[in-house]
Amino acid sequence: MVCRYMKLPGNLRAAEGGMPSPDKSPIIMISLAFEPSLKEYKTMVLVSKEVDSEYIEEDVITFSSEDEMLRFFFDLIKKYDPDVIIGYNSNEFDFPYIVERAKILNIDPNIGRDNRFLYVKKIANRTQVSVTGRIVVDMLPLIRRGFSLKQYDLRTVAAQLLNLEKVDIAPKEMEEYWNSDGEKFKKFIDYARRDSELALKLLLDLKILDKYIALSKVSGALLQDILDGGQTGMVENLLLREFKKHNRLIPPKPASKESEERYEHRDELKGGAVIEPKRGLLENVVILDYKSLYPTITISHNLCYTTVVTNDKEIIGIPIKEIIKPPSGGKFVSANIFRGIVPKILEDLLNRRMETKKKMKTATEEEYRILDAIQLALKILLNSIYGYSGYARARLYSLTLANAITSFGRENLLNTQKLIEDEIKNIDGFDLEVVAGDTDSVFIKLSNQNGVSLDKAEIIGKSISEIVTKKLPKPMELEFEATAKRAIFIAKKRYALWKYEKKNDDWIDKIEVKGMETIRRDWCELTSKTLNKVLEIVLKEGSVENAIKHVQEVVNSIRNIEVQKDKDNIIEDLIITRKYTKKADSYKNKQPHITVVEKLKKRGAPLPSIGDRVPYVIIEGNNLLVERAEDPSYVKENKIPLDVDYYIKKQILPPVERILKEFGVEFEVLNYDESQKSIFEFKPHINKNIRKNSKPKKTKKRQKSLFDY
Repeated sequence: MVCRYMKLPGNLRAAEGGMPSPDKSPIIMISLAFEPSLKEYKTMVLVSKEVDSEYIEEDVITFSSEDEMLRFFFDLIKKYDPDVIIGYNSNEFDFPYIVERAKILNIDPNIGRDNRFLYVKKIANRTQVSVTGRIVVDMLPLIRRGFSLKQYDLRTVAAQLLNLEKVDIAPKEMEEYWNSDGEKFKKFIDYARRDSELALKLLLDLKILDKYIALSKVSGALLQDILDGGQTGMVENLLLREFKKHNRLIPPKPASKESEERYEHRDELKGGAVIEPKRGLLENVVILDYKSLYPTITISHNLCYTTVVTNDKEIIGIPIKEIIKPPSGGKFVSANIFRGIVPKILEDLLNRRMETKKKMKTATEEEYRILDAIQLALKILLNSIYGYSGYARARLYSLTLANAITSFGRENLLNTQKLIEDEIKNIDGFDLEVVAGDTDSVFIKLSNQNGVSLDKAEIIGKSISEIVTKKLPKPMELEFEATAKRAIFIAKKRYALWKYEKKNDDWIDKIEVKGMETIRRDWCELTSKTLNKVLEIVLKEGSVENAIKHVQEVVNSIRNIEVQKDKDNIIEDLIITRKYTKKADSYKNKQPHITVVEKLKKRGAPLPSIGDRVPYVIIEGNNLLVERAEDPSYVKENKIPLDVDYYIKKQILPPVERILKEFGVEFEVLNYDESQKSIFEFKPHINKNIRKNSKPKKTKKRQKSLFDY
């Protein structure tokens, strides 16, 4: 079966410029892309005015009016009969706009396979779009879910994920391009066509639907519901089917008041355990990981809504050994008394995932892709059931169950540490020390005067895993995951590893970072780049001095930005983004990105949609910081100088200092001015470049200023 994809509409703009409004601004152009082709057409651009054929290509169809164009457009959808209709931010803008214009023009948008209308429904801060018999895919929220990017406009997404460029036209120039009959109008058509091509290419090249189709098949939930963000629905579908087999009912969805009452008790749900890390730089650290920790805890201890004891009268006559008592409190009956429905579901998912991963080893490339999507879907469902039990809007909500699972997890991690350090202690002449732990991961330092090879570290790691696993109830299992040649721990859940993992008998290395600013999107890109480079130098080269030099070079490039040849590129790296979560007038306190939205509005520029990340930079001036936030494009066009002190002292140096202070490096050393070399020259007192397991110097806590937001 061939799945027919149709991307629409590529570009909608108001003829009079500015931001279009359905009650005033007609739809002037619709761009489409097809897979497979519509006859000989891979793309098609519909234009609501007559144009000289000299400037248009074969895939451009012109009309005498918007009314004529829209009627053709709706008929075209029914003629092509797509299975999947794709857009980019289409649920929030394109589809609602089309529906409103159709109403005004008295046109029926009956594009469903049963001739029903295109249906648009606003739910809180998002919009649902449905077309009977067709899947509607808004690529923007799917890209947001699947990829951590600084910005999610189509230009950025296409460049970073496809390495392809958009055709760009400045918003203020669009009316001029539309009113032109020559090359400018041709470029406007190219601009619209390219948007459609890129959005369709994102879906097809990144295989974005594979995961959602697999989730639909595994859970039994409708694909459209899953695409619309229905993780709760997936879990409830699984539970409903299994409960029905046992002639059991589940409660209806909770009323808003009940959900609010549950939410007030959210602090009663305790998370996983974290072992206080040994701070500083460590070498030869083995990383062990509990395989599907929460699902296997649920299975091994028979934790379920159907096995929880709500009244002690229920267990009269049941032997004490058949009663399970979690560390968090509560009681459950063992599988010998009654096999829980949730453990049964999880066991089935776990077995299916293991079987799928076995098949992947001998699969063809196409089979591998499909099987990989299935195993990922199974993994998502396995890990979703615990979260569902503690979700305030779940039909089957149980803090007793959720807390029982996490409490066994906490107990397990601490018992693992005790077993390794107090009983195993040493393997093949290597002393073992648990230097960190986080929910389902254990980090163990191997100490030996002669060092350790990667293969030897793997042997020791697997030996530890086997010893621990033997003491666990099935199917719980501790596995060897990787070895870190060097690791930096600066706090709980905050570390960086130079990690080696084995793939097809080869050791593959990578830098892995958790809890640091390298992956935070509220810092500028240069912060991430600088921090990544500092970590790479310290972990791979073992040189704090070289890391300091790199930071000083970055600081000076910012300080001298006005004379840099690549000033515009540096500005791009200094852009900060914040999520636009509600309308500007709904924010109680003024924030930088809202200042930018207000400035854009005054200038008549296109405004971001709710959910977009708003880019901005901080410019020079004496006003409050929030008032000095500015649109990056406006800054470049008008050559407005940036606040270099803000970027050095509030963006670049704080996260870098938090790492390098572990090696005795002070803020003043990093804030280096090459014109005053003699003042800030620094040589850390570190043997062989690295001072291992150092304790940071105590420094006076700086008071927060208006810049610290």
